[in-house]
Amino acid sequence: MFTLENVDRLVNEDILQPEQLDPDEKDYKYVAGATDLNNDGNDELLVLMQDPYFCGSGGCTAYLFSSSGDVITRMTVTRKPILVSDRTTNGWKDFYVWSNGSLRTMSFDGQAYPTNPSVAPEYSREREKQTAEQTLEVQEIVVQDGYGIAMVEELPIFYPAHSYQFTFRHYGDPENLYLFKINMVTGESELETLPIPKEKDSTQK
Repeated sequence: MFTLENVDRLVNEDILQPEQLDPDEKDYKYVAGATDLNNDGNDELLVLMQDPYFCGSGGCTAYLFSSSGDVITRMTVTRKPILVSDRTTNGWKDFYVWSNGSLRTMSFDGQAYPTNPSVAPEYSREREKQTAEQTLEVQEIVVQDGYGIAMVEELPIFYPAHSYQFTFRHYGDPENLYLFKINMVTGESELETLPIPKEKDSTQK
């Protein structure tokens, strides 16, 4: 059984070794995420390589593994974000990857997912994102001296596609950054405060 705890074994044995690459000679960077795509109780694993060997101008190579370590799909020209959908096709959840200037819908065909995301159907979150931001803008804490709303772009692999994160500042609380999360399907939201690291005084030695 493979999980994010031992995914490095999959990277070494099923990605690097077939390419005759030695992980002891170089640290091949990658990011990984896990989610149960086929509702069998076990998480599938997605590994997005980040090393130039696996990347080109259009993106990088990604590998989708079963929990037993089998390669389900090898995808080219893939970038983050990689977001999981609530929608299913042939019993497997759709997910979205960034490729060729747009999010692309990755749907299971009964055997695998598309190997070239750049030609998969486009998907846009823009309208839903705007609605999510408008929902934040009318929150009392934002109306009362909130400013600097920014969408969080760096998300974990397989983050829910209909969930959004925004940060903002508040004039009445200059020491904290506010993090607002909202699921546009359920309407559930939460607000966290994150301490802003204090800048060191450059005059101090």
